[in-house]
Amino acid sequence: MGIFKKQNVWWIDFYAGGRRKRERIGLSHKLAEEVLHKRKLEIAEDRFFPKRHKQFIGFSEMADLYWELHAKQKPSAQVTCYHVKQLKAFFGAKELNKISVPDILQYVNGVKEEFSAATANRHHNVLRAIFNRAMEWEKFDGPNPAAKVKQFRVENSRTQFLENADITRLLAACDAEIRPIVTLALLTGMRRGEIVNLRWADIDLTNGAIHVLKTKSGEAREIPIAPKLKALIESLDRGAGDMVFNISTRALNNHFCKALKLTGITNFRFHDLRHTFASHFIMRTNDLPATQKLLGHKSPRMTQRYAHLSKGHLQAEMKMFDAGWTPIWQDSGVGARSRKPGIV
Repeated sequence: MGIFKKQNVWWIDFYAGGRRKRERIGLSHKLAEEVLHKRKLEIAEDRFFPKRHKQFIGFSEMADLYWELHAKQKPSAQVTCYHVKQLKAFFGAKELNKISVPDILQYVNGVKEEFSAATANRHHNVLRAIFNRAMEWEKFDGPNPAAKVKQFRVENSRTQFLENADITRLLAACDAEIRPIVTLALLTGMRRGEIVNLRWADIDLTNGAIHVLKTKSGEAREIPIAPKLKALIESLDRGAGDMVFNISTRALNNHFCKALKLTGITNFRFHDLRHTFASHFIMRTNDLPATQKLLGHKSPRMTQRYAHLSKGHLQAEMKMFDAGWTPIWQDSGVGARSRKPGIV
């Protein structure tokens, strides 16, 4: 049995029923001594009931642990950091066991009203993940209250994209710092975070490929380097650092918003550059599987939203299908004038 300090918090360590127990006490060493003494008496008198004495971690502390030990290393860390801060501001130091389903509904409904259903769902995903990690790390014994809250239905069919004339105007309005970034997005369909995190080591000009390692799905993908993309990469200043673009997401957003205002383009996000790439790729190639691979979609359903832009691709496929049957129809006399039975 003993007392130890971990991350500026005092804990007690003791055995009960042949099993080792650790209990988080707080910032006071004196209190830790008193609680340990009390536990010894309870064990000796067979009055120790672990669940009665269990203390639950506060939400802010658990959110910090989630960030440091889990989310910080993820490709979407920058966005998750924002969500964690917002969640901490709302739930504060409230103990996890005291956070109820109505509390969570109040939070996600507020986010939906201020932003959108999709944004509320993303906040909800982070909240649910925090509780899941708390359960895995024995900081909370569940059930997960966030898992009882249903996500909002989102019509994920927004595929706004720019025509050639608008692309020309947008690139002209971009300042020198972000013009290469916007161009790269248009030529590759890479996400904003993938571009911001792109390193020179990820670009292989010899074999003509960009290796996107930090992706939303967690699965790396490869983007072939076409001539215009190669010319863009070769025009960039290599500099002394490892990063291709030394710019933060916030700075990129600010520059991009200014360019949109100059062009008068409205209701358009940086992510829509990805839609623009996919839309033009489909219209030129009619190749949905290739689009899926380049975008890194796990399911064809995500790529299917662009199918209607493939002008004439169904007609072309049907003609190929029809051409394959021609000899059979000729042999069977299909197309010739029918004769009624019995008529010579």
